[in-house]
Amino acid sequence: MSEYAIMDLTTGKHNELLKCFIENLGDAALTFRYFNKRDIEVVKSHLVSILLVKNNEPVAYGHLEKEANTVWLGICVLPEYKGQKIGSIIMKELISSGQQNNIKSIDLTVDISNANAIFLYEKFNFKKISSTAAYYRYCLNL
Repeated sequence: MSEYAIMDLTTGKHNELLKCFIENLGDAALTFRYFNKRDIEVVKSHLVSILLVKNNEPVAYGHLEKEANTVWLGICVLPEYKGQKIGSIIMKELISSGQQNNIKSIDLTVDISNANAIFLYEKFNFKKISSTAAYYRYCLNL
């Protein structure tokens, strides 16, 4: 991982990098819609919010966000960086942070059509707990 740096977004120091990441989502914006209706300042309220950077360019994003009694995971890798184990780097970091913060479980939703993401979540032992016509809900007990 030495060629990558992990930036903590909860401080608000790296908003320009986050804006750059969002602007470069490309096709990933079809399945990662988190910022469609949220201002980027929301990251300051997350339990964990990180950006993976390579050569000063943001390539992946991840967060843990508490909503009522549920901790939600969000993750996105820019399309041109998929298949390079970057999703696994972000997942390891988020799960480790969850364990360090004594979080009992992490939930997420994923579009049924997003086979690559489903494979990643199941690789990290997330279990499908429900579904709708459009998405699956997964949970990982820590």
